[in-house]
Amino acid sequence: MKLNVEDRLDILELPARYADALDTLQPDHLRDVFTDDAIWEMIGGLRLEGLEEIMAFMGKPDVHPGAHLMTNIYIASATEDPDGGGPVVHLASRGVYPIGPSDRHNPSAVFYGRYDDDVVQTTAGWRIAHRRYQHGV
Repeated sequence: MKLNVEDRLDILELPARYADALDTLQPDHLRDVFTDDAIWEMIGGLRLEGLEEIMAFMGKPDVHPGAHLMTNIYIASATEDPDGGGPVVHLASRGVYPIGPSDRHNPSAVFYGRYDDDVVQTTAGWRIAHRRYQHGV
């Protein structure tokens, strides 16, 4: 399946929209990132089901690093849903997360991980239906 340029740009913005929603503690902005029935899961750990549960967790200031720096963002594949549900795009990205305050004389430690997303087209635009996060890869 071939995506047009507008679709590709909309899809490639999703990781940045996600990061900004978390970093500014505005979980309601995740409505522009996830489907209503989305799943967010940490491989081997937490699993959140539905946009309301995702927003409730992501709105907690004590569970996130101070910044989500998104990188290595690309569309790995785009196929048609075999059940006739339309296109499904596999979006890959990585995140780097500073821990604690940083200045040029005392840089922060960081941790990192990988996101693998299933992105679908909705009436509101492209949204993540399933996000998988794996720490340290």
